[in-house]
Amino acid sequence: MVVAALSAATTFAQDEVRSNSSQYLPAYAKPDVTVAFNISGEGHRFEPTWGLDLAWISEQNLMKGVNHMGKENVGIGRTAYRYTEELINDSALSTSMINYLRQRSNLFNKVSPTLPIVFTADQEAVSPSDAHPDRCPPEYYVKNKSANIDHWAAMINSHVHWMQANTQHPIVGISPFNEPDYWTVEEGATTTKQWQVAKLLKENYPRCADIAMVGGNTLNDDKALEWYTSGKQYYDWGNTHQLAGSFANFAKFFQQLAADGKVGYADEMHNVGEAMIGLEYGMTVGIWWGFDSRARGEFCQISRHGERLAYGEHRNNWTAASVYRHDDGRVKAFIGSSERQAVTTTYQLVSTDRDVFYDGYGPVREYLSVLPGGTGYQKGQTNAERVIDVTWGEQVPPCVINGTYKIINKKTGGAITYTQNGSNIVQQKFSATNQRMQWTVAPATNRTGGDLSFYDIESVPNANIHINVKNYALSGTADLIAYTQNAPTTNEQWYLEYAGDGYYYLRCRESALYMASAGNSLGAKVVQTAMLDESLRDRMLWRFLPLNVEMETVAPAQPKGLLAEAQAAAVTLSWTANEEQDLEGYIVLRAPKGTNDWTTIARKLTATTFTDNTCGQGKSYIYKVKAIDLAQNISEASEVAEATTTGEHSLIAHLQFEDNLYDTTSNMMDAALYGKATYVAGPKEDTKALNMLRSAKNYLQLPYEIASTDELTIAMWVNVRNSDNWQRLFDFGNDSEHYMFLTSSNSSTNKMRFAIKNGGDELTLDCPKLTTFQWKHVTLTIGKEKTAIYIDGEEVASSTGINIRPSDIHPVLNYIGRSQFTTDPFLQALIDDVRIYNYAITADEVKAIFNGETSSITAPTEQQAPATVYGLDGVKRSAESKGLQIVDGKKRVVK
Repeated sequence: MVVAALSAATTFAQDEVRSNSSQYLPAYAKPDVTVAFNISGEGHRFEPTWGLDLAWISEQNLMKGVNHMGKENVGIGRTAYRYTEELINDSALSTSMINYLRQRSNLFNKVSPTLPIVFTADQEAVSPSDAHPDRCPPEYYVKNKSANIDHWAAMINSHVHWMQANTQHPIVGISPFNEPDYWTVEEGATTTKQWQVAKLLKENYPRCADIAMVGGNTLNDDKALEWYTSGKQYYDWGNTHQLAGSFANFAKFFQQLAADGKVGYADEMHNVGEAMIGLEYGMTVGIWWGFDSRARGEFCQISRHGERLAYGEHRNNWTAASVYRHDDGRVKAFIGSSERQAVTTTYQLVSTDRDVFYDGYGPVREYLSVLPGGTGYQKGQTNAERVIDVTWGEQVPPCVINGTYKIINKKTGGAITYTQNGSNIVQQKFSATNQRMQWTVAPATNRTGGDLSFYDIESVPNANIHINVKNYALSGTADLIAYTQNAPTTNEQWYLEYAGDGYYYLRCRESALYMASAGNSLGAKVVQTAMLDESLRDRMLWRFLPLNVEMETVAPAQPKGLLAEAQAAAVTLSWTANEEQDLEGYIVLRAPKGTNDWTTIARKLTATTFTDNTCGQGKSYIYKVKAIDLAQNISEASEVAEATTTGEHSLIAHLQFEDNLYDTTSNMMDAALYGKATYVAGPKEDTKALNMLRSAKNYLQLPYEIASTDELTIAMWVNVRNSDNWQRLFDFGNDSEHYMFLTSSNSSTNKMRFAIKNGGDELTLDCPKLTTFQWKHVTLTIGKEKTAIYIDGEEVASSTGINIRPSDIHPVLNYIGRSQFTTDPFLQALIDDVRIYNYAITADEVKAIFNGETSSITAPTEQQAPATVYGLDGVKRSAESKGLQIVDGKKRVVK
């Protein structure tokens, strides 16, 4: 399900992590789909109506949907007419038919006594089953597999009449049949009979004249247009289910409805994927059949009260993903699939404008999530869906929760425990000898089925025992018990919602309600509750602590002596070490100068220095540092330090590959490698090069801000091992519409090509392709007036017509050896001496680099730790000044 932010397949730029932004830089396997989004960008607003279903009667399903969606977001309901018995005098419902209507309407009253209702057919009451193999509708409705449209219309009208006379629920829609492509024997339906029933209701029954008639309703979306088109003059809404059929026809159906000015309606949604896809193509009303939980509920909330920032799909795999921003500022990503047809799909989410945390992983720009599928129709699908929290700012989780913990309540200080299977969960003072106070907390497996947005919490001494909401309760005050299950059920899975200061809310998958202490002291039971008032909030807050860490609430001291030193493309921070024995590390925060837009750019650092290589060149920032201890107490922030990256023309990154992936400049633009790093002899004597193995799908990921400049130069030694088309020397971009790349050979002209695109037309520059198995020095310069390619120090192609700047694209996914396109091959080559400049170097400078010469501008500056300077007063200084001071522990007089 989740690819961790520090992927096992990633080789970082050091054996011992250097303290800079690149320590968080991931190198993921190539995804199937990339979805790039801008948190602060303009989005698209939909106006959907979401509803819940009682065509099959389940109070649990209804109220579960209400809890997760929020009552205010339930705008419609689906009920059913029954045709199990003949009408009395061709007009009145039987007692049994009325009882079913009353039962459903009374349940809908729990949502709202005036909730709008749509009618559909209750086939389950007349279709054969194991218990009732001969069950079928009376001949009054269906004779010789042919529906009697007069009786059928009268029966529907009688249901509408009862509802209008006995409830306040307005009837807003009628589906003459339900899944008529599948239930034709039971309903005796044809496309003609469907529109004839709609016509009769409209023209012969005044109470139905102003109610929307619904066409389609097919099980297979490939059949939806057929059932809708034949009688569309009588239909106000079009409808289909997605239990079979192609992605293309699902989308095409809703596009056609929009073109016809009809309402796009899906009255039996089974996955959040159907909802997000439907909205993209014209659906405006959707009803959930069986309600799972969080992903569906939060999608209903945010799609009604927010904007869609990005959307991506994989039609062949029947999956999709989207990113939404709520009007209150929250950002969430959703991934979903076809219940019965999905194929496993990998989605890469990319934040183009700032570093973020994806469900606590970060700070990063990109994140990979695998949505599991099957191998054929109803073969191995799990109806997978997921919601991912995208967060930033000061209040982000201090770590990723995945391991063995004691779970401590803020109010009582007690650890969650139990005595035996079936007993209540309670809180007691933690004892290291009591294993029942130890819990394994981990993300739910991606084969768990349904919504993957939860954690499993299992007892260490008995992994089959979970924290269970007794009897699947959906209301507050229910007890939590220890209960044995081979695998966690929906009342045993939990959403970890970060509340700040190291604490979490725990919300149940089944109920959406909160885990809380029933009292204010040790020994209190643990219960499920709705959101309490603020005075009782501490009962709902929990910390996950390692077993060997004592729970205490004294925060570390405020860090002191923060200094910020500007580089050309980075800022180096240093501060005085805290003295607490239980200190776990430091949190670094940054904001643009003149704002209060703080965001976390590093967490739990053990060093007292940090180089920020994710800042923009020539921009001003303010920084502060907090300390965090092992019990997750967080200090006050340090005094603010300010720095402005110089942005001066310089070499901003130099990767020499001498047994590491270090950037040797002071910007510390270290790289990450997907796969295992292997080094071979380089192009010059006594040098080494990086071996990019296609079989291992090796590629380099460079820092996010390395190429966001108006001008740019990229130079490298490369030894290409084959002549395959479209393999990338580099590819900097955000997706397959925004990029700039250099390929050693392209299939259009059989030449080396530079291409750049920013969502519009692609601009290109070609030159002779590289000779294989030979070391060649390749340089690309992008200047204000000219873009040029050099090979072995000589210009081989140039253009003055390329007017897209790297800064226009603001590339985040900066690859060497990999393409933004999923089908392009990985690079098979040796590479060495990769240099990136923030300006277009001259032809003479290109030749100097090729010849191994240096100049005051192009010579790389080896990165050194900043000097530690103290005045005689013991106060740390930002730099040496005149007079006597202590520099790196030694006295020095500066004149």
